[in-house]
Amino acid sequence: MFSSFIERFRRRPELGRPTRRGQVLGDIVAEVLADTSAPDFQRVGDLLWVSEPKDHMRYLLKFQAMKGMTFSACWGVSVDFVPIFAGGKLKWKRTAKSAAFDLCIDPIDSSESIPGWCSFYANDRDYHVKRSTSAAVKAARLDWSKITTLRDVADTFERRTKMEFKRFSLENYVQTDLAWGLVLIALGRLNEGQHHLDAFCQQFAIAPGSPILEKAKDEAIAIAAG
Repeated sequence: MFSSFIERFRRRPELGRPTRRGQVLGDIVAEVLADTSAPDFQRVGDLLWVSEPKDHMRYLLKFQAMKGMTFSACWGVSVDFVPIFAGGKLKWKRTAKSAAFDLCIDPIDSSESIPGWCSFYANDRDYHVKRSTSAAVKAARLDWSKITTLRDVADTFERRTKMEFKRFSLENYVQTDLAWGLVLIALGRLNEGQHHLDAFCQQFAIAPGSPILEKAKDEAIAIAAG
């Protein structure tokens, strides 16, 4: 209730100030990240950063364009052996530039509206952009500290099924069953993982024997075998 009250009085954009492109805003964000994030993060888009892989996964931080000329932070994990489903087909995302969210943590999902603490306007002054970036990185690093292994990824999926969301929950994210299923298989939990893969295939009309899906499953089984 209190957070909803705060958001009602969220700071508005300054009238008369020109807007700036994502690349320019990203340069300001990059200044903050250079001081606060691990050195293995790579900027792969105007407002997207990806870490080097560790235990088959990469951390992502993104400031996504929203309505009202706003950019809002979200963060999460991309798992290298999990393909991405986009444009009606599966494809690999094994590099920093192709990495995409398998598990997305978006503060908007909890607040329903765009949180002022981790967002900024396209015409904001530098100090507003830097302040929101610092707050977003602090929150992201706290979540990432709890997700350092594939087992942590599976546990995070499980934990988030028990949370209440005001916007999107896990089932609203396309990658959920695909990533959760393959991660479980990589942990040796074949039957549980297959249950999620079956749900994914049914929801998006994907053939269970799809070559990429079968290859991903084989890689997960190999990881489980050590």
